[in-house]
Amino acid sequence: MRALLALLLPALPLFAAPAPLPATYSLGDFAVRLDDTAGDGRPLLQVSTSSGHVVWKSQEEADVPDRRLSASTSGETASWPWSPPPPLPFLSVATAKVTREPIVETFYQMKEKVDSSSKTDAVSITDVAQDGNTLVISGEMYRSDDDSVDSVRVPFNFTMHSPTTNKIRKSGIMLDFSVDVEDGHSNRVFLSAASPTDEKIYGMGLQYTSIDHKGKVLPVIISEQGIGRGLQPVTAFLNEFFDGAGGNWHTSYACKPQFMTNMHRGMMLFNTEASIFDFSSIDSGGMEIEVWDFQLTGRFFAFEEPLEYVEMITEYTGRMSPLTSWTQEGAILGLEGGSEIVEPIIDKVLAAGVAVKAIWLQDWAGLHHAYDGDRLQWNWRLSSDSYPDWSELSKNMTKVGVKMMTYINPYFQKNLDDKSAIPDSQYTEGDANGYFIKNGDNVTYPFKSGSIDFGCLDATNDAAAKWMKDIIKKEMVDNADSYGWMSDFGEAVPFDAVLSDGKSGATHHNEFPEYWQKLNREAVDEVRFDPIHKREVVYFSRSGYNKSPTYADVFWLGDQLVTFDDLDGLNTVLISQQSGGLSGHSLAHSDIGGYTITNYPLAHYGRSPELLLRWIEMEAFSGSMFRSHVGSLFRDKDAQVWDDDVLPGFAKFTQVFAFLKDYRHAAMKVAEKKGWPVVRSGFLAWGSGDDRVWEEDFIRNEFMFGDDFLVAPVVVEGAEDKTVYFPLCGDEGGTWVHLWTQDTYACGDEQKVEAPVGEPPVFYLQGSDWGGKLAEFVQTLA
Repeated sequence: MRALLALLLPALPLFAAPAPLPATYSLGDFAVRLDDTAGDGRPLLQVSTSSGHVVWKSQEEADVPDRRLSASTSGETASWPWSPPPPLPFLSVATAKVTREPIVETFYQMKEKVDSSSKTDAVSITDVAQDGNTLVISGEMYRSDDDSVDSVRVPFNFTMHSPTTNKIRKSGIMLDFSVDVEDGHSNRVFLSAASPTDEKIYGMGLQYTSIDHKGKVLPVIISEQGIGRGLQPVTAFLNEFFDGAGGNWHTSYACKPQFMTNMHRGMMLFNTEASIFDFSSIDSGGMEIEVWDFQLTGRFFAFEEPLEYVEMITEYTGRMSPLTSWTQEGAILGLEGGSEIVEPIIDKVLAAGVAVKAIWLQDWAGLHHAYDGDRLQWNWRLSSDSYPDWSELSKNMTKVGVKMMTYINPYFQKNLDDKSAIPDSQYTEGDANGYFIKNGDNVTYPFKSGSIDFGCLDATNDAAAKWMKDIIKKEMVDNADSYGWMSDFGEAVPFDAVLSDGKSGATHHNEFPEYWQKLNREAVDEVRFDPIHKREVVYFSRSGYNKSPTYADVFWLGDQLVTFDDLDGLNTVLISQQSGGLSGHSLAHSDIGGYTITNYPLAHYGRSPELLLRWIEMEAFSGSMFRSHVGSLFRDKDAQVWDDDVLPGFAKFTQVFAFLKDYRHAAMKVAEKKGWPVVRSGFLAWGSGDDRVWEEDFIRNEFMFGDDFLVAPVVVEGAEDKTVYFPLCGDEGGTWVHLWTQDTYACGDEQKVEAPVGEPPVFYLQGSDWGGKLAEFVQTLA
């Protein structure tokens, strides 16, 4: 982290005594106001744009007025005055104890107790130094109730720097900051700020349930999202009996320390260490960010148009590039079970007129049979047990224009039961060469996932990374003729792990997905430019952190339950697509139909034809790829895309997806240039003039697909209609046109529209070229 500070912020000369406070310092497009005259240990720190727009401000007593509380009993009501707790200083430290490990078997388990008696509650500013566009505020943190001679006073430097890149934008501007604390006693740093009670807070990476985070606490510790995530009884059952496998509403594969608000400001942390964003202090008008490190770096943002925030944040996260053309021309069909199952299904689907561009066979490396069912075997070689005739299958697929796709993750299974893989176990090879993450005893860290014992690749080890890339190129591309793969997992690194490059597990846990994706990206690029084996391959990722968009081809949104709800079902796809788009995840898709099928006591979830069809019709507009999944249990009673009552709908919307190839490509080019997501929250398009599009009920139900289409998927089981809000259309006004019926709706109107299966509510602004083209095309479909 200190090396990063040195790169971000120029060296500063020594200065004489600072100007007396209060004072205002100009930093390029920003002004920093400091006022310590109250002498109460809570000096004012306010960062504003040169036009006066507040970007960051320490908490003050005046932020929230006093209120009255009331209670009723026996028909009588009593009330009494109540004041919120005192405001927090802009910076503090404390000691915290983790009472339960953050990650257990890849699932979020963290329990933490902050020692309130150790937390500083006052700040004194001792020095202020400025050099051009860089300002350093020096001071001490202390406890106001300890005035003893030997009381602990913790020195800090708070540095802000205005980067020169601000000059290239219309109005979006940013200010880098860092905090450096010298303390040998505490282990947490807290950054606090005011947040008006009517402020709405969005982002935080992939969030599947929460939209406006005001009033909530969000840990930034990536993990498996869990099964149910609050849906009962499955969540409670799994959390109680399977080490937290049920998750909760905030567990996420790609949570990130980034947010923006409806008040046209935002911030992010560059730190990879765990952090906790506490937006719950509505009554005290504040927010508090806890970081598990003593060096913090980050960035403040100010913007007029919400899309400017996305453009600025993706300057740091990196931007995604358009996908290879074959992925946009039809469906990727998820199958498994061997050639005798795969080929008849392919024949049926092709005969129905479905444009199948690839089959994705996740079980190519074999299966592991145990008490937790038939699971994929994590030994990345073609299994002769599962696919003895793989070569013949591949040739047959090539004849009908269908490519092969596979699966991989960074884990290597120790307890193999596929006899064809045991003689050359990759776990044995990796363990012998020191390619896996180690524990404190300097031996391979023993991981478990249910019945599977495994080691995790140490991606900080250059030799291990090269070994993994060679596996991808040799075993998947060469031997399995693969044109792409799911690059799964990445959430398992324990906080006490030992890494090859000397990093702690606590520092590396959140950033591991970046290393895993970088490795995949390098393998993909080497294949694409190989003069002999050159081919257009694609890989899709699940986990992620700040820099993941730099490396990922396309994201997929993880393992949804086969339900409609907004905790772990279909609705979470709509929500997470939009939140991810605020963090650089501009290209994403989901498993069509969901993934998780369960048969637990009191928790039976199977896939219905209605759910599958609703998922299909949404994904035709929301997906950057169009890929199906058989589900976690491959059972006859669960609906599949090739079933007679589903296949016509699958064929229809595969055609819709393929027809929109050029439209998506244009949106992907914009994503590459500006970072704008293909699927966007309505406030990114209309948020400067329409307050309604910032509301949770709108975001939970509608999204923009590129510039032209408003999509309102049906996410309620049994529903045949939907109430749709039609956003204001800017200064020029306009009219929204129904894709299927050509009915028109005024901008700013709200209407209930018919939404039978097969005709999801999709609208375009009158005069849209692409809207007119698609409307003509869908009239030709059966």
